[in-house]
Amino acid sequence: MIEHDFLVLGGGTNGLVSAGYLSKGGVDVGVIEGRSFFGGGAQTRELSVPGFFHETDSVAHHMIQTNPLIINDELELKSKYGLDYIQPEITTAFLFPDETYWCIYPSLDKTCESIAAISPKDAEAYRKFIDWAGQLTPMFTSSMWSQSPGFGQLAAMLDSDPGGQELLRALLGSAALVVNEFFTNEYIKVGLLKLSTEIMMSPWQDGTGSNLFLLIPSNHHFPMCTPRGGGIELPRSLVRCIEDHGGKIYLNSDINKILVEGGRAVGVQCANGETFRARKGILSTLHARQMFGGESPLIDPSLYPADMGYKVQRLSPSTASPLTCNYSLKEIPRYKAGGDVDRAFVVQLLPMMQEFRDHWDDCARGRLPKTPTPYVACHSIYDDSKAPAGMAAVQYYDPETYDLVPGGHDRWDQVREQQEDVKLAWWRKFAVNITDENILGRDMMSPNDLVRYDKNYMEGDNGGMGAQLYQFYGSRPIPALGRHRTPIDGLYLGGVTSHPGSGVSGGGRVPAQIVLEDMGIDFASVIG
Repeated sequence: MIEHDFLVLGGGTNGLVSAGYLSKGGVDVGVIEGRSFFGGGAQTRELSVPGFFHETDSVAHHMIQTNPLIINDELELKSKYGLDYIQPEITTAFLFPDETYWCIYPSLDKTCESIAAISPKDAEAYRKFIDWAGQLTPMFTSSMWSQSPGFGQLAAMLDSDPGGQELLRALLGSAALVVNEFFTNEYIKVGLLKLSTEIMMSPWQDGTGSNLFLLIPSNHHFPMCTPRGGGIELPRSLVRCIEDHGGKIYLNSDINKILVEGGRAVGVQCANGETFRARKGILSTLHARQMFGGESPLIDPSLYPADMGYKVQRLSPSTASPLTCNYSLKEIPRYKAGGDVDRAFVVQLLPMMQEFRDHWDDCARGRLPKTPTPYVACHSIYDDSKAPAGMAAVQYYDPETYDLVPGGHDRWDQVREQQEDVKLAWWRKFAVNITDENILGRDMMSPNDLVRYDKNYMEGDNGGMGAQLYQFYGSRPIPALGRHRTPIDGLYLGGVTSHPGSGVSGGGRVPAQIVLEDMGIDFASVIG
C-alpha cells in the first residue's frame, strides 16, 4: 500500500496542473495514471516514420496563454522547469478554393490589413469587435481561471451592467449570430465561424456566441503558441515541478474503485492490485461518467443522491468528433496561393458558407460530410526539432461525427481510410506539393479510435462532453458538481468534465484553489 496526503486521479495536463499547485503548497501528492504515459492529450510521438514527431491530439496551446499559470509563471514552468513556448509569426491562414485568403497575426494592425485586402468594411468591423470584446474579456477570463458561479448567479452579474448584458446576449446566442451582426463578407465570416468550432460545437448552436469574445481577442492579446519540442514539453515541465516539490507520479495504475470510509474518500484500488491511501483527500480528473452512475461506477451509488448518476450519465456530447491524420512529408507544404499561407502555422482549408454549413449539418445528423473543413498544422515551419531538416511533421484535422448513420461508431473501422482519402483530395486542391512522392507516411485516429485511446474521450468526444450552455461554467458537468466539491467528503472533481472545460488550458488551476482553501492553505501565498 502507498500513502500520500492527497491523491490526484489522472495524469493529463489538468491533473498535473492541480498537482503542481498542491505540491508547491507543501501538500504531499501522488498522481495516479492508468496508462503507461502522462500528459493526456498533450503528446508528441513518432507515429508514422522514425524522426518525425507528431502531436497526437492537441496541436497548439492557445487558451493556456490567457491563464495566470503561464502569464505569471506561477509554477515556474518557464523560468525553472524548461517550458519554452514558440509564438508563430503567422498564427492562422484561412484559405478558400479560389485562392482567396486572409490571415490572423499576433499584430492586430497586420490582421486588419489582411482582411482589408478582401473587405475594407470588415477590417473596420474586426477592429471594432476587438475593441468592444476586449473591454469584456477581463470579465470573461476572470471566471475562467477561478471557481465559476452558478449560471443564475453569472447571468445576474452580467445583467447588472450594459457591457455584461451584451456578453449575456452573446452567451445565450450562437457564434453565427455574433458573426452575422458584425461582419458582411463571406470569406471573413466563414473563417471566424471556423475559429469558433475548435471546441467541436456547431457555430449555429445556441450558447456558442461567447466563444468569440475569448477566441478572437486572445489571438492578439495572448497569441497561440506551441511548446518547443512539442506539446509533451508542458506535461514534462509539470512533472519536474511536482517531483521537485516531493510529489510522485504513478503510471500503469488503472483505477477500478474509489474507496470511501465513514462518508469520506480515503483511497483508490487499481486493476493491478495496488491500493493507494489518501490521508486528506482525492481530486479526480477522470470523466464524471466513470464515477457516477452507469454500469460500473468507481463510486458506490449508495453514497450519493439517487438522481445524480442519472443526471451525469445523460451528459450531451459535442456536435462533432475529429478525424485526425498525422503526415510525415519530405518537404513543408506549399500552396497555390503562396504568400503568407506558406508560412502560417495553421492553414484552414475552407469551402464557402453553404458547404461549410452543410458540413456541420452532416456532423449533427450522423452523416459523413461531403465537403471537408480541415486545418493543416505544420509545426516544422517554426520548430526544427519536429522533423529532419527541410521535412515536415503535419497534423491534418477535421470535424466528423462519432455515431455514423448507418453503422454506428464501429463503422469507422471500415471507412476511416476512405474518408481520409476524401480529405487528402481536398488538401491537394489547395496545395502544389502534396503528392504521393512527398508523403512518406501517415497515421490516423478516427472518432472510434479516440475512445480506445483515452477513457475521457467518451463517444469520441475529445472535449469529454459538449460545451452546451446548460452544461458549462458552474453547471459543468451538472449544477450539483459544478463547484468541484462532491457529496463525498474529501472528494473533488476536476478535468475535462469540470469548469473550465476541455483543451490544453491549464484548467487544473481552478480545483486546486478549492482544495487548498479547504486545507487551510492560502492560494495567494502559494503563487506569490
